[in-house]
Amino acid sequence: METTLKSAPLWIVPEGPHVAALGNAAGDSLRGADQPNPAKRAIPGAATREYRIPNLARACQILRLFAAACDPLSSSAVARRLKMPRTTVLRILHTLAAEKLLQRRGFDFTASPELRTGLRSMADIDLCTAAGPALNEISQLTGETACLALLAGDKVVVAETSGSPGGSRVSGGSGAPMDLHCSAFGKVFLAFGPRAHLGMALGSAPLPARTRRTITTAEALGAECARIVRQGYAMDNEECEEGVRCLAAPVWASGGVLAAAMGVSASASTLTEQRASDIAALVLQAAKKITTALAQRTSG
Repeated sequence: METTLKSAPLWIVPEGPHVAALGNAAGDSLRGADQPNPAKRAIPGAATREYRIPNLARACQILRLFAAACDPLSSSAVARRLKMPRTTVLRILHTLAAEKLLQRRGFDFTASPELRTGLRSMADIDLCTAAGPALNEISQLTGETACLALLAGDKVVVAETSGSPGGSRVSGGSGAPMDLHCSAFGKVFLAFGPRAHLGMALGSAPLPARTRRTITTAEALGAECARIVRQGYAMDNEECEEGVRCLAAPVWASGGVLAAAMGVSASASTLTEQRASDIAALVLQAAKKITTALAQRTSG
């Protein structure tokens, strides 16, 4: 393990009722009554990087990566995604496996279902918090409803919304599961996520038609996903619900893992095809801001 040794700063016990008795009984006997109490020098919330353990921080990043990853990962893949030394990654992976936090499968590792569920819940809270300011901003700029959507099995659900007064309704409704093949949020996961999701969608064709505009063939859906990758965002042109249009773009977590889709949902009468390109540019900017904010939260 890579460890940097340095002279440790003076450890200061924070003030609080749980140390009051210790200060009165033991502390006063070791110093004169007129001597200042060292605990008085504690600064609330002053947790500094002096106490940060680099390899423990790396282990936390690795666990977050496994929480979001759908497939097993090798040490080389983890090192490449997180830009860490492979030897360091290998040691951390074997340690986490020995502690039952990861499961080893040959040369690959994967998170246990229990760990994945717990870490995903924590990551989703961080994600929604990081997305808040950008969602509020784009909602105010467009006058429409801004949404953050997460993958839930073979569906997608809206986890966070920000709507300005008079804003349009969200396709599917907040929290209601939406199909991947016909919603803009779902298409983001099909186009940018693991190929297994797209393969399952293509393999289940003909796809259920939610409206007369819904894509129902494997060929059309494959072409649609290729177009989404080229332009960077997805569009639901009244394919999930009549009278509702939506534009969405990917939000990325550390290691290049697709974390969420964010976008704008509006009535077709206000989100016209003429406005679509302008709103798409705003959606791409907002998705980039959320990606940056999420990286700052998880690396801090």
